[in-house]
Order: sequence, then C-alpha cells, then structure tokens
Amino acid sequence: MLQDHPALDVVIHCAGIMRKLDLQKAADFVDVTREIETNLNGTIWANLAFLDHLRTRPDAMLVNVSSGLAFVPLAVAPIYSAAKAGPHAYTQSLRLQLKDTHISVVELAPPSTDTPLFYGDFTKIDTGGLKPMRVDAMVTKAIRGMERGQTEIRPCLANVLKLLGRIAPNTAVHMAGNAAVDAMRKASV
Repeated sequence: MLQDHPALDVVIHCAGIMRKLDLQKAADFVDVTREIETNLNGTIWANLAFLDHLRTRPDAMLVNVSSGLAFVPLAVAPIYSAAKAGPHAYTQSLRLQLKDTHISVVELAPPSTDTPLFYGDFTKIDTGGLKPMRVDAMVTKAIRGMERGQTEIRPCLANVLKLLGRIAPNTAVHMAGNAAVDAMRKASV
C-alpha cells in the first residue's frame, strides 16, 4: 500500500466499537474484550505499521482517536471506556518517545458524536439524554486543532469531561452512569 502512496505523511487512526455490557453477566472472556482488541490494540498496531514510513517524511503526523470517555467512563460501556483510556495514555507516551523526530503525535478525544456508534444499543437514559455533536462540526474542530499544533484536541463536552474528571472524579463518574446502570439492572430483573 505504501508503494502506491509514498507521500503519505498523516495517519489518522479512528476505529472503535462500543457496546453496552453488564459485567455481572459477562462470561465469554474473548467477547468481553473485543473493544480492547479494536480500540486499543488496533491503535497500537496501526501506528507500528506506519511508523517506519513516517520517519522518512519531513513533516509527519499520527492522530489517534480516543474519546471523551477516556477521561470519565460511562458505566454501561465499561470496556469501551477502558479501551479508550488506553489510547489516551499510549498517545501521551508515544508523543514523548517521538519528541526528537519529525512526527507529531496528536490525540483527538471526541465527545458523543452523531454516528452509528452513538446510537448502537444505547437509550436516552444510557446517554444521559445528550444530543451528540454533528460529525462535520467535530471534524472542523479536529482540523483546526491540528492546524494550530494542538497535541490533545478535546471538542466541546470532551473538554468538560477531562476537567470534571480531574477536579471531581467521583462526581463525574456518578453523573455519567448512575441512571443508566440503574435502568440496566431493572431491565435484567
């Protein structure tokens, strides 16, 4: 593939699956970790696949897409939240390891975005009734952030989640998931 695109100098890794999981009922060890395989391992593997090539480019960029849920987990999507916290930490480490190269390392942590991922198995109770961000608005903010040289781009609510997760983490987690967990428990009775 790189033979066909030798001028490639930006790689954006945006893969993700998100499922509603009740950890009290999870029994299949392989199935329960699918989000880790895709969201965390996929990010690492994609970066490794392109890293040697990007080292040859004079001005290269790796963009890893995490999530606002990397900062405050959504209780009904526990594996997704953990699997997006992973790319957050990984991207910070990768950025430091590549600091003396020509490769910029950027994290894009979108808020809930109007894609099929947002709707999946989730109800309004699960999502707290949030209205997702329009894709075009999120992409515009992401591109602006990259053009400005931001290393961590957190559009709108994702920025609030990071701040809230730092100043009041227990409150943030409770707000993000209590009603949804209660509804999930009632539905399983």
